[in-house]
Amino acid sequence: MTNTTRRDFIKISSLLTGAATLSSLNLSCATRTANETEVIRIRGHHLFDMLDALGTGKSSHKTLGPVALKIRANPKTPIKVVIGVDDICAPCEWWDHAKGLCTRNLTKYPEDNPSAIASDKNAIRVLGLKPGDVRNADDLYRLIQAKVTKKVFAEEVCVACRLVNRCKETYEARIVAAVKALSATASD
Repeated sequence: MTNTTRRDFIKISSLLTGAATLSSLNLSCATRTANETEVIRIRGHHLFDMLDALGTGKSSHKTLGPVALKIRANPKTPIKVVIGVDDICAPCEWWDHAKGLCTRNLTKYPEDNPSAIASDKNAIRVLGLKPGDVRNADDLYRLIQAKVTKKVFAEEVCVACRLVNRCKETYEARIVAAVKALSATASD
């Protein structure tokens, strides 16, 4: 009998859930209504990927950078948390709209898409939100700071991601910098 830790169990469950969700969801871009034009759709794991750009105001990423900088410029921007394609994926050259997945490194890391879906779901669950919930950016990032410690980040949110060990080392400093930047901009 193997000795499975809680983290291993969550990782395996997350990967299975991500793969099942990826194969069953239609992840194509939804048509926006007039009321949604101001809302930015962000998938669960991208909330964490944007921390550097939010904190520093700099990003070289073609699609993540502009979204993060727009949020940084207006911390009251409403964010709709989603699973799958968002306003970062949709315009990206690597996003395959027909298949509903990211093709970057697909051959080398085929587990990345199910892992990303799992991280999306985990992030939303850990925050006590549901897919489609909308929060102002500054409030959302304060919620993340309050609920997601380094341990929770590594063992519950991005547990299935191949990059988790690298990201967890700088997580705490990055969330503090992002919240500070959003708070400073909001009070200007």
